[in-house]
Amino acid sequence: MARTVRIRRIGVDELEIVRELALIIWPKCYRNIIGPDRVDAMLAVLYATDTLEREMLTEGHIFWIARVNEIDVGYASAYTDGGRLWLKKLYVRDEFRGLGLGKALIETALGHFTAEDLALYVNKDNTPAINYYLRSGFQVEAEVPVQMGPYAFTDYVMQRAL
Repeated sequence: MARTVRIRRIGVDELEIVRELALIIWPKCYRNIIGPDRVDAMLAVLYATDTLEREMLTEGHIFWIARVNEIDVGYASAYTDGGRLWLKKLYVRDEFRGLGLGKALIETALGHFTAEDLALYVNKDNTPAINYYLRSGFQVEAEVPVQMGPYAFTDYVMQRAL
């Protein structure tokens, strides 16, 4: 069966799709990196509807959903700060990885904004994501401490010139 892939920008009224996808993707993605207890606590804060709405309405984040046939399978969000485009979120369900959806979501963000470079934060222990970004032309710019509520992490800031 042929796959129909569609990337579309969403509005505030559709942010629940992002939250629902995060509830599916995050536990698989992060359980071995930050632990299941932290995953649940972080999901409750980072993907609360009011948090996502604030990112969109106050902070200027744009959200996109990737759909394969009739199934929502991934999402991304991005915003600009100065001349830099920040990729805030980029997630695809495990069973749909390898189809070019991450690349398509990144390209969609790049087509929406004008910027000098593209940057993102990634947990320094998230080897699959780091390897993906390295293959996509990113390089590690800095190692930074990140505090999310009571949880401390170390992230890499990765960037790619545009």
